[in-house]
Formats: sequence, structure tokens, C-alpha cells
Amino acid sequence: MKHEAFADGVEPGGLYNSQEIKILICYMLSGAGEPMPRQSVLDIIAGNGMANLFETGSAIDELIRYENIIEDENGVLSLTDTGRQIAGTLSGMIPYTLRERSLKSAIQLLIRIRRERENKVTIEKLERGCNVTCTINDASAPLMSFTLRVADQLQAQLIKENFLNNPVLFYQSLLSILTGNARYSHDKTRIEIELK
Repeated sequence: MKHEAFADGVEPGGLYNSQEIKILICYMLSGAGEPMPRQSVLDIIAGNGMANLFETGSAIDELIRYENIIEDENGVLSLTDTGRQIAGTLSGMIPYTLRERSLKSAIQLLIRIRRERENKVTIEKLERGCNVTCTINDASAPLMSFTLRVADQLQAQLIKENFLNNPVLFYQSLLSILTGNARYSHDKTRIEIELK
């Protein structure tokens, strides 16, 4: 009962103590190995029921105030040496399952951010439908780009999400089909592609 005001959204086994929340934040940033947007840290911890949103925001502010993390002008959080020490020394105070979940979520998010940075999807609204342009970039130039015309914004968004989930698989599949290095079959409801 004593946590009622700050328990909103916290799943069983989640954190209520601000010290533990701060340790979890430092651990997650340390394990991720690179800076993360503040909103992403909030989304991972509060969105997965590990701690209350407001408690997590307060913990971030306190970590910044004590220079355990730094927030740049774009709202990106970086761990300082002191923050790394906190993560290394005190992370054992946090349940293993929370540490594992936070780190897994952080890595998935960073992969997604990297994919969005390296691969572009633009949606152009038309009078009837939308054009969705998906581009896979190599280091110096676009590797592949294609445009699809779809019925509506919902379908365009679905294509964007699915493309960004695994652009490499899409590229490999399309390249294999076009070069004859894949077997595929289809009927009215299903397409199967077997890469060689």
C-alpha cells in the first residue's frame, strides 16, 4: 500500500525504490554500449512495467544532477565514468530478470534506430493512396531503392514497419529471386521463397 501513488504501471517484481531505478538505468546504458534517447529509456523501463514513468523520469533527472549521466541538447543520455562504476558495482542489487529485460529491450531499440538511420522509408500521400519508397543504403550510396503504390496510410505504415524490421532479409530474398538463386512457389493465398 505504501507505494500506491507511484505504483501505476509497475508489474509484479518491478522497482519502486528510486535508488534501484537509478542503478537499473545505469546498468542498461552501460550494457547497451552507446548513448540512448531519454524518451527511449523511459519507454523501455516504464513501458515494460519495470518502474513507474514518473519515478523513472525523476531518477534520470537525479542521475544528471549528480553527473552520473549526461543529457545532450537532443535529449540523448550518455553514461559517465561514475555511472559506469554504479552499473558495475551495484547492478547485483537489481533482479536478474529486470537487468536482462532492460538490456534486451535497449539493444533491440538501438538496432531499430540504426536500421532507421541506415535504411530510409518515405511515405508520400497521394490523392488516391500513398507511394512508399524503401531504400537500403550502403556506406557510400543507395544499394537498392523501390517504390510501391498502396491503397492507404495504414498499409503504407505496415510496409514501413515490416521493411525496417529486417531490410537485409528483404534485400537477400529479392536479390535471390531476381538472380535465380531461390526457389519459390505460390498459390492464391501463400507465397513461399526458399533461398539457396
